[in-house]
Amino acid sequence: MTASDELRWTQTDTPLGPLLLIEGDGGLLTASFLDGSEAAGAAAKFATNRSTTAIEQPAALAPLCRQLDSYFAGSAVQFSAAIDWSQFEPFQRRVLQCCATVAYGDRISYGELAEEIGSPRAARAVGNALRSNPVAIVIPCHRVVRSDGSLGGYGGEDPQQRKAKLLNLEISSVSAAA
Repeated sequence: MTASDELRWTQTDTPLGPLLLIEGDGGLLTASFLDGSEAAGAAAKFATNRSTTAIEQPAALAPLCRQLDSYFAGSAVQFSAAIDWSQFEPFQRRVLQCCATVAYGDRISYGELAEEIGSPRAARAVGNALRSNPVAIVIPCHRVVRSDGSLGGYGGEDPQQRKAKLLNLEISSVSAAA
């Protein structure tokens, strides 16, 4: 991203709280729960950290907002938003790209994900890479659980409850469709 790039942002409300969406010319940069932050201020801080500006443009992110609405309504959405993969270090990019392929309603363990990316001993590093996933839900890190099936970590306020709700939403939708 060059210093002249302008970021577009909007806030969308979800059953789990408001979600801040920010995209640049390279694609989606963040889909993060605000957890008490004010959207305009969070977008401005995000832009300042990248030496650019952020302009509120709901229309630019409207397709993603509609997909998120469908997701929270229980549809198995395949998100079409381009993700700006250039923001990630190579290891985190591999982890998140693999995580993005985990199907709606499925779960994978941190160790299985480590094996998938060719680093079978890196389960803890996989967890760390997922912990800093800035593109929640679109990159479904909530689908990655511990090897014993327990939830493991997730970001934001009350992370266990948020992760459980996302997984339950997907499992309920898959069960209802069967």
